[in-house]
Amino acid sequence: MYLRPLFWTLVALSGANPANAFGDFPLASCKANNGTIVEITGVNTNKAFMKGIITKADINEYCERDPGGTTTKYGGKLTVNQCVAEYFAKQKNVEVQTTAHCGAQTLNFRYNQEPAVYVKFPLAPGSDQSCASGMPPLISQFMILCPKTAQRLKM
Repeated sequence: MYLRPLFWTLVALSGANPANAFGDFPLASCKANNGTIVEITGVNTNKAFMKGIITKADINEYCERDPGGTTTKYGGKLTVNQCVAEYFAKQKNVEVQTTAHCGAQTLNFRYNQEPAVYVKFPLAPGSDQSCASGMPPLISQFMILCPKTAQRLKM
């Protein structure tokens, strides 16, 4: 999970066009599936934007990892293929979006039509950065969209 931001940092700092690169869209739960980036613009600006969707490959990775014990391999009742079919049917129309203002060091993340999650960096000392808080994927999103700011903040 943490190698992807390094990749995006290298892409952004190398001068390559990140709009032509695709990869994991870190989502706000360490036990859930990631999405896939379909659009990224404005890296290192005050209007950084990233859009993603949930693909079958994202769901397949989730079902093979199976953090919820859904598949027969981990004590559940579904095969990996059944798991993929069930979860993809529920998530195939999900869109995720993140905007970041690199100068203000802020991030807004929206999962489908749910209310946006707002984060201001750097995080307060002692703030919850555990998987349960949902913060690690949000930190990764900021590192993708604002790699120069993230580097300056030693994220």
